[in-house]
Amino acid sequence: MSTQELSFIAKRVVHHSLEIQKGEKVLIDVEGDAEEFSNQLIKEVYHAGASPYLKSTRISNLKKLIIGATKESLTLWLHQEQYRAEGMDAYIGLKAEENIYEFNDLPRDQHQLYQKYFSQKLQLDYLGKNKWILMRYPTKGMAQLAKLGSEELKAIFYKSCAMDYKKLSEDVKPLETRLSKTKTVMISSPGTDLTFSIQHIDSFMCDGRYNLPDGEIFTAPIRDSVNGTIHFNCPTYFQGHVIEDVRFEFVDGKIVSYDGNDRDLLKSILETDDGASYIGEFGIGLNPFITKPMNNILFDEKMSGSIHLAIGQAFPMADNGNESAIHLDFVLNQQSSYGGGSLYFDEELIRKDGLFVPKDLENLNGVEYQNGRLRV
Repeated sequence: MSTQELSFIAKRVVHHSLEIQKGEKVLIDVEGDAEEFSNQLIKEVYHAGASPYLKSTRISNLKKLIIGATKESLTLWLHQEQYRAEGMDAYIGLKAEENIYEFNDLPRDQHQLYQKYFSQKLQLDYLGKNKWILMRYPTKGMAQLAKLGSEELKAIFYKSCAMDYKKLSEDVKPLETRLSKTKTVMISSPGTDLTFSIQHIDSFMCDGRYNLPDGEIFTAPIRDSVNGTIHFNCPTYFQGHVIEDVRFEFVDGKIVSYDGNDRDLLKSILETDDGASYIGEFGIGLNPFITKPMNNILFDEKMSGSIHLAIGQAFPMADNGNESAIHLDFVLNQQSSYGGGSLYFDEELIRKDGLFVPKDLENLNGVEYQNGRLRV
């Protein structure tokens, strides 16, 4: 990516996403190699009159740390990182994975230990701050996983980060209003017939403040209200593994049967704890520049024409009470080229084959954004 493009995105992070003020302390937490972009972030934080602090971790080093970790060592490590976090006003989490299969041979029990006693708890601490953002930086490995050329991936990354999020935030208000009044959501697609209630659960609009790229609105089902079946037609990347063709059946909120290309891995995930078999999030993708699955959840959950459900931990912004050491999203693309489908709020057809139907939601179909309205 050009220096100009990286500089623009860094400005977006510092001024739009985090609204950094003079005198604030900002932690830039990098996993992998994103030197050019992290340098632009450091530069822009200084320009805002704030103080940047850099934490840089090589993926190979992190893997070695996880392999040899114990509950005691992870607890001590967590306390050290929590102490660092307490002194910060804002957090930027940036991952740049060159080898997306680096964790493929990591012992499952060690990764679960790492999640339970370190990563999940630390992430919740950061997400408890008023100012935080999580990002994935485009790499060759990410391009390969997305089946894209490197330059094509970079172009999608730039456009989807640089789009007019203020306009999106305005355009989504009628959808927010509907969500606040909706009792029952129904999702139908080939292999999918699912219903659940979102009554009295808050919704949250993601408009470039906590992720880049961004563009989704999410809530959560009442924990025991999910019933029916769903077939996710997009892959989910998890700890060096690609999980595909996932099917869940729910009874009173709980997953009672499952299938996919890796049943053993799914079984292991669902047995993480009791909350892993329940849904912690329901989201609707709204980013018009992300139009096909990229095997990266921070992109795929924003994909226009899609919905996603996450098993496990609920977010505090839309808390349905479900608790788990895991939060894992699965995506259903309802565009006509992926089999189509319908999304209903109570009796109203909200979206058909990936396109919003009500007149006051038509702007969310992305025509104005595709015609060049990129920047705030």
